[in-house]
Parts: sequence; structure tokens; C-alpha cells
Amino acid sequence: MISWFEDLRYALRQLRKSPAFTIAAVVTLTMAIGANAVVFSVLNGLILRPLNVPQAESLYVIERASDKDTSQSYPDYLDLRDRNHSFDSLAAYTLTQVAMNTGEGPSLIWGMESSGNYFDALRIQPYLGRFFNRSDDHGPNSAPYIVLSYAYWHSHFHDDRSVVGRTVQLNKHPFTILGVAPPEFRGTVVFVSPNFFVPMVNHEQVDGVNDLNDRASRWVFMVVGHLRAGISLAEATADLNSIGSHLEKTYPKDERQAGFSLARPNLLGDQFAPGVQAFIAGLMLLTGLILLAACANLGSLFAARAADRSREVALRLALGASRTRILRGLFTESVLISLVGGAFGLWASVVFLRWLYGSISGHQDGIKRRGWAAHYRPRGVASSSNRALCRAGYVFAGCSAWASARHAQQFRL
Repeated sequence: MISWFEDLRYALRQLRKSPAFTIAAVVTLTMAIGANAVVFSVLNGLILRPLNVPQAESLYVIERASDKDTSQSYPDYLDLRDRNHSFDSLAAYTLTQVAMNTGEGPSLIWGMESSGNYFDALRIQPYLGRFFNRSDDHGPNSAPYIVLSYAYWHSHFHDDRSVVGRTVQLNKHPFTILGVAPPEFRGTVVFVSPNFFVPMVNHEQVDGVNDLNDRASRWVFMVVGHLRAGISLAEATADLNSIGSHLEKTYPKDERQAGFSLARPNLLGDQFAPGVQAFIAGLMLLTGLILLAACANLGSLFAARAADRSREVALRLALGASRTRILRGLFTESVLISLVGGAFGLWASVVFLRWLYGSISGHQDGIKRRGWAAHYRPRGVASSSNRALCRAGYVFAGCSAWASARHAQQFRL
């Protein structure tokens, strides 16, 4: 333990003696690991683990098998919900834009129309008040209720807990506030964070059209649900396809090729899977090249430093220092640089992502609000950074130690 502490002190002294080298190495590593962490965080939020809901591993989206389209008609959703035996419950939702008036004049905001069982199916608990549920649905325009997102409640009602029971206007129709969603729940659409949730049966009041009974109109954006324990994907798909066969026979004009498949909830199910996969592969290749370029640059820096220190290493060998002790000291220097660069890279990536999320969410009442940045997880950034800096640091350390010993041996010869 004492010898390692001495190696650490000696490494710090050597790095202080070469500020230009130290700064160049740390900045290079910071940029590489910071970029790697940012990319991983975006992929983690958009593709790998996009939805922050309980038991997300059992959540699946129903698609049309023919074209991987996630949209359904409302009557089809009702048939899928009531006839399937594979899901605990199936919820439907779609995005909408309305003029909301809370008493200070109307403003255009994004929200979500969802089935009455939406929150129950997703196993979400309210932060304040209650959620609407299936028992509130009694036909078209029968449930004029609204649930606010935590962000909208915080920014527009300033955490006023008496907001429950208050009436707001949506497209000049009165809706009663039932409750507030929890802070960590930002809906089930990756690229938009809705400001409110309203029952889908009030579609006519919200969107101005009544196509709840139109089987040919696929205006429902997605249907999702938790797969029951013990049910395989093949069994669930067969169950859904039996429902599709029934729909084809019963409604031949509206239902053609009504086969279904299951997908994990991400950007848009599997509809754009080839493009998304190509994008992911390209992005990961780019980050790998960035890290590889950083390794190459740092390798050159360490090689030049090793050549400059060959006289010092040769002298220490001549004075009786063991090769192991010298290699350990050089290894300590390299690991120290990798740790400092990794720490700065992690800090820079978190600061950048928070700035990005703040700049995006500043448009929360506008048409262009995007929610993907809200899904970044600092733990994911830290995990990515730690893996990257450990790999890079140990590679640099080993190369540096080997190069220094090699130059020292040549100098002695």
C-alpha cells in the first residue's frame, strides 16, 4: 500500500513537471469520453430504454404485420383489448395539439388522448389527485377530465395542490382537472413529452372530428400493454392473429391483411427498424472512431514522452530500481491521466445534456417540444464513461509503460 502511494505521489510530481503534456492528454481524453457518453445517453433514451414505466421489460407495442405500422382504428383497439388473452391490459393513445385556456388566455400545447385504462395498464400512480380510468368512459364526450403532467403543473400552476377540481378550457370545451402525473413519467411517446392527458372518448371535443366508430380511420397512434407472465411472444402473436382473422371475416371492406406482430416500444416500433439499425450502427462506429483517434493521439503523446524520459528510466535502472517498479510508476501516471480525463468527460457530458434538455424543454408550450432529452439518465452516462475510460486508460498505460521501457533499453545499449 505504501509503495503504491509513493508511486501516486511520484506520478503527480512528474505530471506537474510537464503541464503541456498533461493538459493535452486530459483534454483529448475528455473530448473522446464526453462524446462517447453523450451518444450513449441519447441512444439509451431513444432506442435502448426509452420509456420510464414500471416493468418496462414486459411492455410491447402491437404492429400491423404487413407494414409494421403501429396505428390502429379505435374499434380495432377495442376488439384487441377485449378479445386477447395474452396481455394484462391494452392501452391506446395518440398525440394531439389543443388550445388550452387556464384563465390567462389560450395557448397551443401538445397533449395525449389515451384510453380510459391508460394509467392502469401502464401501472402508473398519480402524484396528486387521481387518474381517469375505464369506469369513467360512458360513450363519446362522456369523460371531460384532464390529468396534467408534472412539468406543466409545476411551470403553470406553480405546484398549487388545490388545482385538483379546477376547470380549464380545451378548444373552448370545459375539462375538470383530476390529478397530476408523477415527475418521472413523461408519457409513452419518445420524441414528445405531453403536457396533459385526456380520455380518448372525448376525441370529438379535442380534435373536432368523431371517428370513434370509424374502423377505416387509423388515428390511434399506438396500442401497448404488458405481456402476461408465462406468455411467450409466439403465443401472444398467435392470439392477436386469431383476432385479426376474425376482423377480416367480420369486416372485409375495412380489414385487409389484419395480421399483427409485437415490437419493443422505441421511436416507432419496428416500422423504421432497418433505418434505425443503420443509424445506430453508424453512430456507434463514429463514436468508436472518435475514441480510436483519441487513443492514437494519446499513444503518440505517450511515445514522445517515453522517448524524452528514456535517460531518466535508464538512470533509475542503473541505480538498481527494478523493472517492475518502473513499469508500475509509468502505469500509475497513465491511469491517473485516464481517470482525470474520464472525470472531466463525464462532467462535460452531463453539463451538455442538461443544457440541451433545458434549451429543448424551454419550448414546452410550443409545437416543437421534444422529450427525448428528458430520458437521459446520468447513471447511464456514468456507466458509459467508466467503461470507456477504463478501456482507454489501461491501453494507454500499458503502451506507455512498454514504450518507456523499450526506449530505456535502447538508451542503455
